[in-house]
Amino acid sequence: MKDVLLHESATLRDAMSKLKASGAGIVVVTDDDGCAIGVLSDGDIRTAVLATENLDTAVSKHMTQDFVWVAEGASKERVLKLFDRRIRTIPILDSHRRPIGLAVPGYMAPIGETISRARAPVRLSLAGGGTDFTHHFLKYGGNSLSTTMARYCRATLRKREDSGIRIHSRDLGRSVQLDRFDDIVYDGNLDLIKAAIKVLRPTHGFDLEISSDVQPGTGLGGSAAILAAVIGCFSEFREDYLDDYTIAEYAYEAERVELEIAGGWQDQYSTVFGGFNFIDFNAENNIVTPLRITTRTRLELEERFLLCYTGNGHMAATIQDANRARAGGDPSMVNFAEQIKPIAIKMRMALLKGHLDDLGTMLHETWNLKKRINPGGTSSYLDKIYDTAMKAGADGGRLLGTGGGGYFLFFCKPYRRGDVVEALERKGHVTENVLLDQDGLQTWTTHS
Repeated sequence: MKDVLLHESATLRDAMSKLKASGAGIVVVTDDDGCAIGVLSDGDIRTAVLATENLDTAVSKHMTQDFVWVAEGASKERVLKLFDRRIRTIPILDSHRRPIGLAVPGYMAPIGETISRARAPVRLSLAGGGTDFTHHFLKYGGNSLSTTMARYCRATLRKREDSGIRIHSRDLGRSVQLDRFDDIVYDGNLDLIKAAIKVLRPTHGFDLEISSDVQPGTGLGGSAAILAAVIGCFSEFREDYLDDYTIAEYAYEAERVELEIAGGWQDQYSTVFGGFNFIDFNAENNIVTPLRITTRTRLELEERFLLCYTGNGHMAATIQDANRARAGGDPSMVNFAEQIKPIAIKMRMALLKGHLDDLGTMLHETWNLKKRINPGGTSSYLDKIYDTAMKAGADGGRLLGTGGGGYFLFFCKPYRRGDVVEALERKGHVTENVLLDQDGLQTWTTHS
């Protein structure tokens, strides 16, 4: 910019030298405070020389005072409209009218700092959970049927110039501040997010903020959802975007391998892919098959589904540790799988065809099987909630997630859902509607 700036006391000779050296086509004249007070073009100088025949007169006597300029941050649209008036070089001034640049053809509006964002939906497990444990499906195969709900875990990420790391959870009110990647230790403070960073091994410092629409321990797969959101944010800064399978695998690695938290695979795939999915698990590949559910069927499901919060967090760690402790050939687990997998297949067919009348009964069957394989997953308190809903007119339901607490998902026939809501709320329980998500993990970049 200095190449085109002249003080008001400079001469026409100085202006000609500036124009020749810069090739910009204009010079910008400034006062003692560095503020732009006029411009001189090639044509202005030629006119001045012809009139005065003196190159040593001050530019202030010949400059155009009422000149065209744009403010710092001007949009490309604004500049193009000036170009349409055959103006090809336009000074850019800051808020104090100090010149900071020139807008020329090809001008790009300045952008702020790039940040990445992501959101991942929580899942509703419908059937097949338990067969997605590695030790089981390596020998027997497994499947699961799930969908996602329009409640999200969110992450926002920006790069830092230094190697520092800052993580902040808005929901928990907790933060982590580190000088570098090697300082990461697991100490009970946002360890899940630290694990994602460990497996991703970013080469730059960053600020990361996370939040969630759901509380921990609700049985909605929130851990997998927040991991997917975080990993998705980092993917936005890569030259090669991570595909959905790879993001799900990184999420699984962070929770199950890095932190050694027991559990299956369905949560990670469900949240990343979103919508209704039938997932096959075997020794070679885990394959996600999206289901093309009609809009009519999806809308009807939203009207018939009902969530009821039990008021207790689920007991994931205790129950999943017990599941992992079972050998792959444990007879009770094999028997459970032989019964639950056909239900998942039958439920898939019902959803694809839009035949929903038996869906509640199938959910009821999965809940009974789940209680038999994990008696600790229920309690007299939970059984009373379930019985209240069934007596009021629910077709069936199940406790979501591992068990022990969290949310019940109930399925009701038309005209009976209101009765179920009233019965549960009379007992002091909180009921909630279900709005289904169809998009899964979404990532994007924006500018501050």
